[in-house]
Formats: sequence, C-alpha cells, structure tokens
Amino acid sequence: MILALQKLLTRLSTGVSTLLIAWVTVFILYGVGARYFLGASPIWFDELARYCIIGSAMLGMGAVWIEGAHMRVAILENRVSAPIKRVIIWYQWLLTLALTGAMTWFSYEYVGSVGFFKTPGLQISRSIPVAILPVGFGLLFLLALLNGPKPMPAQTVEDDE
Repeated sequence: MILALQKLLTRLSTGVSTLLIAWVTVFILYGVGARYFLGASPIWFDELARYCIIGSAMLGMGAVWIEGAHMRVAILENRVSAPIKRVIIWYQWLLTLALTGAMTWFSYEYVGSVGFFKTPGLQISRSIPVAILPVGFGLLFLLALLNGPKPMPAQTVEDDE
C-alpha cells in the first residue's frame, strides 16, 4: 500500500513537472517568435515561463530524491561497516524529514505574507506562484516519510570510452 502510494505520487509529480517544462518551451518559443516577427513580446510570458521552471523543480524534487538521482556524494556510506552505514542512512533520513518539514512550514508562512504584493507582469497576487514552494517541500517530506530510512538507489555512471 505504501509503495503503491509512493509510486503514484512519484509518477504524478514527474508527469506534472514534465508538463510544466513543456509549457516553458512553448512560452519561450512564443516569446522569441513574437520578438522576431512582431517586434515585441508580452512581459508576462517571461514571468510565466520562470514560474513554470520553479514549479517544475519544486514538484520534481521528491521524485528525484526517491529515485536517488539527485546530486550527492555516497562514497562515505559505501566505505564504512554495515552498522555505521545504517547510522548514516538514519541520519540522512531524519535530516531530510527535519529540513523538508521546516521548509514546508516556513514556505507556507511566506505564502501568507506576500499575498498583498502583485507580480510585475501578470499582476496577480504573489502568493499564487509562491504557493508551489510548500507543495513541493511537503511532497518531498511525504515521499521521504513513505520511503523510510533505507539506502538510496545507486545511480550508475557510464565510463567515457
């Protein structure tokens, strides 16, 4: 049940993150095409592309963490004895939970504090694009909690020949 929920959340976040990157491509291509053919591009297209990039990163970080594809140095946990390796894994897991839990709370508070400011291009409440921060950190917290204290999958690096 937990593994199925984790897999569902990972696929969902990866899919939405991918769609946001596709929208970034559309927005940038439109902006460049409009500047080239029409001589000007709406300022809000650049802003919208920026928010989509941030949203994609925030939603995708949980899936990347679960798959072990994030950038990290795992040499220490590969060179120590099994009991010390377990301690390192528990430490990493608890630290991840503590940091993502704190960032979820702080970013949630931040969303509420910027609600009366407007974005320069879209002229919407700044809390709307910033709301992706607690969602992303909360998703990473939930996925880390569901994953439990176990070693991250090792990513293989192909040799250049």
